[in-house]
Amino acid sequence: MRIGSYDLQQIRRKIIDDVYKTLEQVLSDRKTEIAKQNRELWLKPVQHLLDQLPEEMVTRCNEYNVKIKYTPTDDKSEIMIDEKWQYRTEDAIINPVEGSSTGYSNASENKLHPQLQTITAQLCDDILKLRKEKTQLENYLKETTSNHKGSLQLKKVWPEHLHKYLPAEPIRVGKKAKTVIQNPDVPVFLKERLTSNLLEGN
Repeated sequence: MRIGSYDLQQIRRKIIDDVYKTLEQVLSDRKTEIAKQNRELWLKPVQHLLDQLPEEMVTRCNEYNVKIKYTPTDDKSEIMIDEKWQYRTEDAIINPVEGSSTGYSNASENKLHPQLQTITAQLCDDILKLRKEKTQLENYLKETTSNHKGSLQLKKVWPEHLHKYLPAEPIRVGKKAKTVIQNPDVPVFLKERLTSNLLEGN
């Protein structure tokens, strides 16, 4: 069965989502945890002082960001990841302010704390690995669905675990068999009746 372009696009999207959604959520959770730890590490030297201040004397916010710029090579001009990782809370909390800012109403933003460089590099490597793998799968799906538009064709090309994303083939209806008419048996009496009629001249 031929599959339309829109349906093929939806199939590709569904495959990518199913394959990577859980892993992407895990990576997102790790980003959040690093942002949370970053905030705590920058506040740690002065936390005992902040705890003594009246609540109204310190600005608070529900969001905190850490700036991440990463390259896996020594060539620092080739930045592979340039993002802000965020930590959010339900209740507004005290956040460290970088630079000469005297206060803030929006999310605070800090550079990465030195103690977090190793685990951040590992997470960045995992992110880059996933991006590369995801791009390769996207390209594979685009190429195969460009060359083959039919579900039967794609089943021959795709590995078996991707077959479930393809629509079921319609049931082929063969030529309708001729109906055999079942005639009733000749009544037993008919032969006798015809013979009698013949003898009686009817």
